[in-house]
Amino acid sequence: MKEKIKKSAVILGGIFTMIIACTVIGFFGQNEEDVIINRIVGLVAIVSGIGSVVMGIASVLSASLDNVREYYATGDTSEMAEARHVLYNYRYIKIKFGKTIYDDDFDQWVKENITTEQAPLRVTNKEEILSAASLTADFFQMWGLLQYKGFLPIWVFETASGYSIIKLYESIDDIMKANRQSNPFYGGHFRDLCIRINAKYRKAILMCRENENKYISEKLGVCDLTDNQYFNVSMK
Repeated sequence: MKEKIKKSAVILGGIFTMIIACTVIGFFGQNEEDVIINRIVGLVAIVSGIGSVVMGIASVLSASLDNVREYYATGDTSEMAEARHVLYNYRYIKIKFGKTIYDDDFDQWVKENITTEQAPLRVTNKEEILSAASLTADFFQMWGLLQYKGFLPIWVFETASGYSIIKLYESIDDIMKANRQSNPFYGGHFRDLCIRINAKYRKAILMCRENENKYISEKLGVCDLTDNQYFNVSMK
C-alpha cells in the first residue's frame, strides 16, 4: 500500500510540475494584459483542480485503510469467533457423515453420535447453526459489497484468511441455497467475494486445501475428498 501511495504521489507530482511549467512558459510568452489575466485565471483553476484530485485520492485511501481496520476489528469479536467454530464444525459433520440441518433427525442424531472426545467435532444443533450462518452471511455480504465497490482492498484476503472465508461459505452452502429459493439475491456479494478471492489467490487456496485435506484425513478419518459434495463447493 505504501509503495502504491508513493507511486501515485510521484505521478501526480510529475503531472503537476508539467502543467505549471507549460502555464508559466505560456504566461511569460505573452505581454497583452487580457491574455495575462486569462493565464492567471487558468493557472488558479488548474491548481484548484489538481488539489481536488489529490484530496479525493487521499480521502479514498484513508477510507480504505479505515475499512481495513474496521474489518479486522469486527471480524475478531467473540461473537464472530464462536460463529466460525459452529460453522466449521457443521462443515466437518457434513464431510464425515453427510448429515445436514435439513435432515429431520439432525439434532437428535448429533446428540447420539457426536461426543466431546471426537475433536474437532462438537455437539451443536440446528438453531445454533442457523444463527451462526445468518451472522456470517450478513457480515461477508456487507464486506463483499464494500470490496466490490473498491472500499476494501483485495490484499486483505491474501493470507490464510482468504481460504477461511471460502470454508465458511462452503459450510453454509446448503443454507444459502435454501434461502435463495425465496430471495435470489441472498448472500450474493458473499459468494462473489469468495469467487474473487479464489481467482486472485488460486495457488495459495489450492495449497490451503491440500493442508486441510491432510487435517481432515488425520482428525476425521476421511481420506478421499474427491467426490465429497461438501468439500471444494462450486460457487457458480
